[in-house]
Amino acid sequence: MQLVDLHCHILPGIDDGAKNIEMSMQLLDQELDSDAAGICFTPHFYYERTSIEEFTANRHKAFVELVEQVKLHKIPLALKAGAEVYFTPALPSLDLKKLAFSGTNYILIELPTSFHPSGIEDVLYDVMQQGFVPILAHVERYPYVTENPTLLYDWVSNGALAQINASGLIRKGHTAKILQKYIDWRLVHLICTDAHHPEKRPAHLRAAFDTLSPRTQKRYQKNAVRVFLGKDIDYEEPIKPRYRFGHWI
Repeated sequence: MQLVDLHCHILPGIDDGAKNIEMSMQLLDQELDSDAAGICFTPHFYYERTSIEEFTANRHKAFVELVEQVKLHKIPLALKAGAEVYFTPALPSLDLKKLAFSGTNYILIELPTSFHPSGIEDVLYDVMQQGFVPILAHVERYPYVTENPTLLYDWVSNGALAQINASGLIRKGHTAKILQKYIDWRLVHLICTDAHHPEKRPAHLRAAFDTLSPRTQKRYQKNAVRVFLGKDIDYEEPIKPRYRFGHWI
């Protein structure tokens, strides 16, 4: 079963991910070991730090450099560019087509981890009104969602997709238990690596899939392929979490 990674920081020298082409190639080797067939590169974009024009120019340069090496080594991967866009109230006013996954209407959005910003619902609504589908990056990392998963339920019910990181499933423990609840509630649509570094934050997508049942693996594999191709996913109606006796069930 070939997989697709839709969230990673493998392009060389563009953000806090791969620092050079050698590290990029190491991460691509890990992707291949995980049976990856397609990858969408998603370097960080911060509206307050850089313009879209500067960002896309830097991304194109890094993308071309890496694709040349992929072709040279005859690596069998389908590649495209996207971005991990940090949340800003100004998001709906930006040229979202340049930030979405190439050739699709999907856009990866990272929310703040240290505070719950107001207006998320309005921003997501405005993004969707422009014809884009927001994918909320690594939803397990937001404390306000962990404390109140009905927030995630509302966002998903209104049309957003949710992505989780492979590392959370691989490491087991508390995060894995939370993620299993999200999966059971049908609040998760995509599993990605969010790879940054071959040792510290590797691209081990297959290991995460191996923690799931065959039926669940197939669903997430199919979702990622369809997003990569710019097609609609098979949407499952989410289940609203309930708080009972000090626990979310």
